[in-house]
Amino acid sequence: MFETYIGANGGVYRLNGAKLEPLGLEGRHVSAVYAWRDNGNTVVLAGCYGDGIFRSEDGGQRWSEANQGLSAPVLRMIQSDPTQRGAIICGTEPARAFRSTDGGRSWQELNGVTDLEGYQEWYLPYSPRAGALRNFYSPPGQSDRLLGSIEVGGLIDSRDGGKTWSYVDVGPDHDIHWVTGDPHEADRLFAALGYARMPWQRDLPHMPRFGGVGRSRDGGATWEKLLTDYTRAVLLLPGRPNVVLAGPSPEVGRQGRIEVSVDGGDHWLPASDGITVPMEDMVERFYLAPDGHVWAVTSAGRVFAANPDDWQWQAPLPGGQPVEAESVSFVA
Repeated sequence: MFETYIGANGGVYRLNGAKLEPLGLEGRHVSAVYAWRDNGNTVVLAGCYGDGIFRSEDGGQRWSEANQGLSAPVLRMIQSDPTQRGAIICGTEPARAFRSTDGGRSWQELNGVTDLEGYQEWYLPYSPRAGALRNFYSPPGQSDRLLGSIEVGGLIDSRDGGKTWSYVDVGPDHDIHWVTGDPHEADRLFAALGYARMPWQRDLPHMPRFGGVGRSRDGGATWEKLLTDYTRAVLLLPGRPNVVLAGPSPEVGRQGRIEVSVDGGDHWLPASDGITVPMEDMVERFYLAPDGHVWAVTSAGRVFAANPDDWQWQAPLPGGQPVEAESVSFVA
């Protein structure tokens, strides 16, 4: 058994059997949600698009602001910190990183991110803020290494738990939407790539092909392009290291599809059964549920779930609920 918390454009919700329960923060755009169990209670952090972070210690019955030390009000991701036991890390817009060591009550900025050369050129095509830090990933066995995806700015890399950072050259691509890797092989990394280019690239005489899914077999030193359509979501299954799931689309935000590779990315097959393809939108994020199902949240707020044995996608939320989902968190 597990609980499912959903951050949506309109508040936070909990899926309780066949019922979707509103938990408050109505009218707020909850773009990131993260929940966990603590001494028998469920703690929920709700990161908003413009209103910072709210915290609940009772599963969403009561909320309080949790913005101490947080200087960026737009949240894009909240997750456990893979480099520090018991800590939480979040990415924001503009692209900044913050860590909490007290359960999300207060935050400390990882200032090394803005020490990177050229960070002033980071941008978003759809926002006046300078870039977005969309997720973090730490390869297995490298407890001090932290990778961060910057849209639009590049893939950044820390080897000291977030104190100092450098860039990872992913070929010509700097529109990094997601970074992940093989849960058993530290050197195998994957990145979801968009079409946007840095300002200094716009005048290049021969424009390279941007977007797709990138794969590195040497920890990020070199990369190869596996797919070439605009991609925001890529997922590897922990128990099936050669299974890679991606949500590419030829157009930004629409005409999407889902594809799967069973050989680590060399070959790809359609995996969109149950979803009308081309989609009216595209996959924004994949999530792995405790029961082994994969959930997909789309750019239009739709939610689908599938068993990796057959990739037959179904809507896990009860019908008739006008919820525009943005983020999902599972609590076992």
